[in-house]
Amino acid sequence: MQPELILHKTAAGVAELEKRALGLGMAMRRLLIMVDGHRSVADLMHANAASMDVVTTLDQLLALDLIAAPAGTSAASMQSGDAQNAGSPRQALLHMAETLLGAGAGAVVNKLRNAADERAELQPAVDACVRLIRLTIDENKAADFRRQAEVILSGNATLTQQSEI
Repeated sequence: MQPELILHKTAAGVAELEKRALGLGMAMRRLLIMVDGHRSVADLMHANAASMDVVTTLDQLLALDLIAAPAGTSAASMQSGDAQNAGSPRQALLHMAETLLGAGAGAVVNKLRNAADERAELQPAVDACVRLIRLTIDENKAADFRRQAEVILSGNATLTQQSEI
């Protein structure tokens, strides 16, 4: 991601700040708030260097369509090197889990790492993670995880609510 790039919130980003529908983690929400159409990526990195991986978090906000670059900006300049090379749904899910769950992400991350890196095959892993989060962390985090996973996997699959054991 180019350091001089200036990002802005999309309508979905503004709505997320008002309604908290995706249940973004505190660090991701703080960065979304800071994206104001005036600060560059370098400014955001400087202000948040100690608390998070800013470029990875910006990539995830871009993937969730909560922020955007000015019209005419190439997609390559918006993505980090990792996102350009990997861009996998599993990587996005792993980052989302770590951001949302923090220290409690260990078992969820392991389940996702063991899943095949294709959208359709990640659905059972996401369902298992939702159950695990519900049992070991809490109901709200499980719902937040499911909503964010649906956004990430929406390219090829729509997650369905499955009955819990």
